Amino acid sequence: MRKRESRDWRLETNPQSPVTDLQFCHIPAGPFSYGPEVCYERLAQCPPFKPEQTIELDEFWLAKIPVTYRQWREFLEETGYAWPGQWWRVVRGWRGMFLRAFAPTAVYPDGHDDLPIVDVSQADALAFCDWLSQKLDRRVTLPTEFQWEKAARGADGRPYPWGSEKPRPEIQWQRTFPVGPETYLFSLLVKPRREWARAGWYWRNGHPLPVGAVPQNVSPYGCVDMSGNIWEWTTSVYNPDLPEFHVVKGGSWGYTIHHVRLNVRSACSVTTPSRDYRAQGTGFRVAIVKR
Repeated sequence: MRKRESRDWRLETNPQSPVTDLQFCHIPAGPFSYGPEVCYERLAQCPPFKPEQTIELDEFWLAKIPVTYRQWREFLEETGYAWPGQWWRVVRGWRGMFLRAFAPTAVYPDGHDDLPIVDVSQADALAFCDWLSQKLDRRVTLPTEFQWEKAARGADGRPYPWGSEKPRPEIQWQRTFPVGPETYLFSLLVKPRREWARAGWYWRNGHPLPVGAVPQNVSPYGCVDMSGNIWEWTTSVYNPDLPEFHVVKGGSWGYTIHHVRLNVRSACSVTTPSRDYRAQGTGFRVAIVKR
């Protein structure tokens, strides 16, 4: 990173941003409360949980929003990157309710510019970071698990970006993992009374929301949608004995309401390496760090 006053460089104040809607939030250097770690699945491969602890981090910048369909399309069109994934679209009406509310499509879906991109592997996400690094002349990468959690929770260890209130109080009875048919039937028939995080859906009747759709879902540093909607890639290894599998954070529309607590960690898979793993509930946001 070039020598300059670090606080002065923020793309949200730069009208000539080279990528549509690209904005960054400054995360200052200093301590934050991390953990205690919680995990609900793949426990056989999960290392011992770290207790709550205070961790010091250098300053960094984290994207205000996850990478969107629009931004991902800009990357593909400019670079010609051979993306093995596919676009997904929200299906309305009875077909979406009973067959699949979020379905793959062969072409870019109209009206989906502001959805967070999904079906991207960690390798896909890092290719985007390399492209953006060249455009910004900055080191752009994925956040570590610690960076992600600090940006989401602030320095006070809150369980959700907005504080401690439950995002969906009426579905706290939901099982953690795996989720059974009672969740599908409930979400099919009962609309959320308060949905501050898009989560709790399961099987075929859910889909992500456009970025920024929930005004309460903003972290103390201004990062949006860090609880629910989609899982986000990090560069942190899930288990040091399994170096090909990395941590994802945030929960998603297709997981339980319990996964959206910010101290929850998961690996999307422990059979398909992160460089190859793609799913309709997994995306990413980028970070700028010092070289």
